[in-house]
Amino acid sequence: MMMFLPLIFTCVLGIVAIIIVIRKDKKSRSKKTKNYKYYNKMFQKYDNFFLTRNGIEKLYYRIAGLSVYTKREIKATAVKLYSLSIGTFWGINIAGILIFRDVFTSLLLLIFAYMAKNVLVDKQIDRIHFKLLKQLLEALSSIRQAYLRLGVIPDAIAEAEVSPLLKHAFEDIYLILTAVDGERRLEEFYASTPFKLLQTFSGVCFILNNAGDSKLSNGSSNFIQAMGMMHSEVQMEIQRLVLQKAKFGILEYLPVVPLVTLRLIEAFFIKQIPGTAIIYHGPLGYISKVVIFVSAIVGYMTITKINSPMVVKKDDRNAFINKLVSNKSFESFIKNIIPKKPRVIKKKKYYLEKSMSSKDIVYLYANKVICFILGFTLSLFFIYFSVELGKDFILSNVREVSLVGGEELDAEDIATRQQMDEIYLNIHPMLTRNRTEDFVNTYLPHLEEFDKKSQIDRLQTKYKTYYNTYFKWWMLLICYIIAVISWRIPEIVLKARIWLLKTEAEEDVLQLQTIITILMNTSADTMETLYWLQRQSRVHRNILIDAYHEYPSDPELALHRLKSKVALPEFKRMVDKLILTIHQISLADAFSDLISERDHLLRIREITQQSILKKKRSFVSPLSMAPLLLTTACYIIMPLGILGLKEFFFAIQEFQKL
Repeated sequence: MMMFLPLIFTCVLGIVAIIIVIRKDKKSRSKKTKNYKYYNKMFQKYDNFFLTRNGIEKLYYRIAGLSVYTKREIKATAVKLYSLSIGTFWGINIAGILIFRDVFTSLLLLIFAYMAKNVLVDKQIDRIHFKLLKQLLEALSSIRQAYLRLGVIPDAIAEAEVSPLLKHAFEDIYLILTAVDGERRLEEFYASTPFKLLQTFSGVCFILNNAGDSKLSNGSSNFIQAMGMMHSEVQMEIQRLVLQKAKFGILEYLPVVPLVTLRLIEAFFIKQIPGTAIIYHGPLGYISKVVIFVSAIVGYMTITKINSPMVVKKDDRNAFINKLVSNKSFESFIKNIIPKKPRVIKKKKYYLEKSMSSKDIVYLYANKVICFILGFTLSLFFIYFSVELGKDFILSNVREVSLVGGEELDAEDIATRQQMDEIYLNIHPMLTRNRTEDFVNTYLPHLEEFDKKSQIDRLQTKYKTYYNTYFKWWMLLICYIIAVISWRIPEIVLKARIWLLKTEAEEDVLQLQTIITILMNTSADTMETLYWLQRQSRVHRNILIDAYHEYPSDPELALHRLKSKVALPEFKRMVDKLILTIHQISLADAFSDLISERDHLLRIREITQQSILKKKRSFVSPLSMAPLLLTTACYIIMPLGILGLKEFFFAIQEFQKL
């Protein structure tokens, strides 16, 4: 009996450990269930409230587009990210109110906070996307090893070690391969899974599971080769993102630095040189703030957009403009202002097609009209607001506009001068210098002679400045110029999209090459190849669909038209080889050099990626430095320069009097 005691003791400990683990698992499950209930309630609250409904729904569909979460997890993640974005929005606004204590600056910060909360959500989704790529890399290696052991694609997917993020997607792929209606399920998977690498993986598995794997000339299997190619693509994408993060690390935060330092600069110079107060809080100071804030917002948004791994959105339309265009009256108005010259229309359509935009010509001009109105209205609002706030400050300010700022004043002195200034400003016309001196003697009889002269100069300068500070006609001209620049913004965005789309197009060609390397070792013909290419493509999908539908009537014409619509040389070579497969040679013979060509393309693309990142960095560097340079010019050099010139001219006038 004593011999079995250790064994019994070990078994008892094992049973106790299993019970503890099961209980902990149940507790964690019940805790998760409670959490999901809480997040579901929060989601319903956000969805029911009219101000947050649109935001939470957009975020829900964006997270669902990652295709890695269940419905409960999507709602929980959406609530977390949306709550974080709202907290960031109000946090920036409250911090701005406490720091600046200025209605005008608070309005500017409100715009920045709105942009920043959207960027924060984008960054969180980008992190999930990056994590997804790393886990996909591990999953592909695991599937390759499982397939070498089992030799069956569905079993390899079922047995492979897959991370929690990819588990749901891989379960769907397994069902696609094993279900009777696999093709229908694949279509649904494509529709619900915008992640292109997962689309390519599911397509490769479906094709080879139906056609059967085959041995290549080098002895390896078609499926193993495909997994190797996808593995290299994912590696390159991870490498690109890591390199991009290293290049853009701190650069995107530089435009925000001036927003934090403006108040510090003001406080320092007003303390050291009190005369700068009237410049900082006058119309010139407020206009300088607008310029600095706009440059900071534009720089920050542009850099974060370029730094994002998913730069180009599939649908680049705005929901608000979509609603406007759906209104018949507004649509007819837009159609009336669209240019009637065919050359102009052709040029605009060229930009829309080249950028693969979801917009049409009516939407484009509706967007231009909205930008024009916003540019004019906002510039008019901020200029008028700057003038009025500046006028109020001039009225309340009792200090001299000089490098030294005059004598030290207590509360009683300030109150006396404010009363005196109010009476003086209500006298019309402005008093002469002698009468102004009598006016100063009435209110400040005990001042020294030098200080009296300073008060006379201050009152006369204040009178002229106060009545000269009003909204002038040429300010409307400035608003119009800003509006005209805003009119061009939609086209500038399209041109930028064309430039950014080049990288997407190169990645798309790599995906298509992967599909062709699979199909060339099956019995697929040219039409079936076109079918699978248009199913897998994202950037070139529309032109491939046209070629697929035109192919039965005239194969050569369909492929020649496809070639004429293609810009990338690699794609043109692919189409040339497809033309050869119509009557002359097989798909395998036509693309026999594709593997070596693809390896060469990957090496070239790695060099190109580094070159593109350098170009992007050189493009965004001026944008990141512009707010800092404008802050230096408008908030340091300009106030000191104005006061210095004023003192210089005053000294010349005094010298001439002698």
